[in-house]
Amino acid sequence: MRRRRIAALLIFLVSTSLIPAAFAEDALIVSLGAFHIAHTTQSVDGTQAHFSAGTNNDYSIAWEQRHYNGIAYGAQYTIFSGHVTQQAARGSMTTRLFMATLKRYIHPWPHTYPFIGASVGLADVSYGGFNTRTGVGPAFAINGGVEFELAHMIGLYTEIRGLYAQGGDIYGANTNVSGVGVYEGLSFLF
Repeated sequence: MRRRRIAALLIFLVSTSLIPAAFAEDALIVSLGAFHIAHTTQSVDGTQAHFSAGTNNDYSIAWEQRHYNGIAYGAQYTIFSGHVTQQAARGSMTTRLFMATLKRYIHPWPHTYPFIGASVGLADVSYGGFNTRTGVGPAFAINGGVEFELAHMIGLYTEIRGLYAQGGDIYGANTNVSGVGVYEGLSFLF
């Protein structure tokens, strides 16, 4: 009797794990962006630091599984860098975001998919040219945008993202890299 229950439970778990895959598709999103840091003057490791408001080298890559009811979940990696001035010395700051994402797509018009979403993860902030330690802390984002279908399985992806990221709340030098970013890229469905 016990073996039957275990076998039935295993069959149920395997069959339910296969059902979502039959009603979903994967998407790979590669985008470039521009990010604006909200707090350009702050204290890092007890020393006043001035950050450039605009960032450069802003890239994002994401994978998501999209279900036909409009719900999508996945993971996203974003990196951006900027200039920092601290005690008359210039250096750089690089931020890496590792986030889990949840989005809701709608389909109001042909070949057009507006969406809203939220993300949660970690922000890793590192410095070049200073003795300041790196910092790891929580990151939260809300986003919205539109994906336009260009061809079968390829889309033009646009997004605006509001980010709260406090690198260093968990470990290292506390740096607030919160702000707003605009991204544009391509999505590949498979």
